[in-house]
Amino acid sequence: MTERLKARLKQLKFISSMFNMSMDEFNNVMGPETIQTIFRLIGERQGEVVEKRLRERYKIDKWTPELLAEKLSSNVIDPAVGEGTSDIKVSGNEMTVVIKACPFKQAGIKIDNQFYCTYTQGLIDTIAKKAFGETEFKTVKLRSVDDCDCEFCIKT
Repeated sequence: MTERLKARLKQLKFISSMFNMSMDEFNNVMGPETIQTIFRLIGERQGEVVEKRLRERYKIDKWTPELLAEKLSSNVIDPAVGEGTSDIKVSGNEMTVVIKACPFKQAGIKIDNQFYCTYTQGLIDTIAKKAFGETEFKTVKLRSVDDCDCEFCIKT
């Protein structure tokens, strides 16, 4: 490892440490419900941006569940958590999204408070709503609760 890379790694560890301490203090001052709401809203805003970017990049006039599954996996989830870490299945009007790794946990961030889960929920839910209009979104399982793969269900 080069000296420059070692120095950059130390910087990132410092930033991660400061982020963790900041989140603990935000939680102490504002409470978990407020923080979860903030992360949900961030996820929703990003969901709008991501759906628009994908629609424009791939010149999509009308989404299908299969097309959204492919683009969501390859352009959104895999870049964040690693290739092959998502499994999205479509059956009729139902899409099941399974995420097998957590980018927050991989970065050494405590996830048991579920703050970051609400970001992911807002992101996926909003992308689906922007793609299909009215949808029904359900969180089935979360790594932060059961130390399992995260699973979400979307009905169009």
